[in-house]
Amino acid sequence: MEIKPKLENANKGFHYTVTDEQLKEHQKKSVEEILMWIEETSKFIYEVQTPEERLRSKLAKQFNNDVIKRLI
Repeated sequence: MEIKPKLENANKGFHYTVTDEQLKEHQKKSVEEILMWIEETSKFIYEVQTPEERLRSKLAKQFNNDVIKRLI
C-alpha cells in the first residue's frame, strides 16, 4: 500500500493543528510517557517510510547538524 498526500497538500510538507485541550492533556503526561511516545512515533515513521524517504531524512538531519555546528 502506497501512502499518497491529498492533492491539496501535495508539495506542501506536513501540517498539524493542536487544540488547547490537547496541550493541557499533554502537560499532564510524565517525562517517561512523553519519551515512550517519541520512541513509538519514531518507529512508526521509520516503518512507513520508503528507503528513499529514509535517506532524504538522514541527509536532512546531517545537513541541520552541520549548520548547528557552524553556529556554535
